[in-house]
Amino acid sequence: MRTPHDTLCHSVFRHHACASAWVVSVLPGRLSQWIDWSAFQPANGHVSGLRLRSHHADLVFTARLLGGEHRVLFVIEHKSSPDEALHWQVLRYSVHLAHSTRRRHGALPFLLPLVLTHGGSPIPGTTWPDAPAELVADFAPHQPAFRLHLDDLSASSEAALLARDLPALLRLVFLCLQHARGRRPEEVLAALDRWRPLLRSVECFAVAMSPAEALDEIGWYLVDTTDLTEDQVRMAFAKHLDHPEEIPMTTGQRIRLESRNLGREEGKEIGKALGESTAKAQTLLRQLRRRFRDDSEPFAERVLAATVPELDRWLDRILDAESAAAVCAD
Repeated sequence: MRTPHDTLCHSVFRHHACASAWVVSVLPGRLSQWIDWSAFQPANGHVSGLRLRSHHADLVFTARLLGGEHRVLFVIEHKSSPDEALHWQVLRYSVHLAHSTRRRHGALPFLLPLVLTHGGSPIPGTTWPDAPAELVADFAPHQPAFRLHLDDLSASSEAALLARDLPALLRLVFLCLQHARGRRPEEVLAALDRWRPLLRSVECFAVAMSPAEALDEIGWYLVDTTDLTEDQVRMAFAKHLDHPEEIPMTTGQRIRLESRNLGREEGKEIGKALGESTAKAQTLLRQLRRRFRDDSEPFAERVLAATVPELDRWLDRILDAESAAAVCAD
């Protein structure tokens, strides 16, 4: 299930300018010097099978390497708590991406898995806690392994995050992820006072996002992960921005406010309808992938955006249709 932390990270990292700025800050210099950063872009149009996981899957980017036609894939993962399955999850996904790329382009890409984590202890590596130490020592060298480039925000103080060589938007997002969630309202408001220069920088120039969109995402993250109300967040932002009247309420913000003001019964009905649509869409995607494999991928976004009547009609066709296109035909 997607968390508010996932939503905030995805909203920022889906923009390649934000993602590349963070990747450059995490990678060792010896790796960075090989990469043509001007060609850094989302991999969606270059690698098939990116929907191995749900449509909320973490992000994959691609770039050319200098001095040849080789490509590199950046597999970006976000974790807001320790996850013992992380190593195998990234390994499985990376192997899938490598073979998919070789199938399409005829050559294996280089892979760089990167993990952003916060809010707890570092992500554990591959371990066998219940196995005898001697057994682990003998077998561990023969297990599939690769190195994760880890950016652990929980190891950074507020001052250290403020001082990072990153765009103001990324520093503000990282501060919220690590030093705002779960704090008392007065602590968060005091933190926003300290982060005023970043708020004003985002207001003037948010990398790859409009100021309204960036501040909207951050504001709702604070509402979702602290005890601050929408009005408190709005007033705090207005206190620190130079021209708050020039940042209109976004469409997404209006929708969320309207949703929060719905009665409980209305909210339950909406949630039930959304749950039914999501369940049917995921069922149809599984069936399409089992029958038509990669040929089903171009229709994934269409399925996820479909209405319940459309999904019912397409589910009825799945057994007899000869192609994914025939299933999803109007």
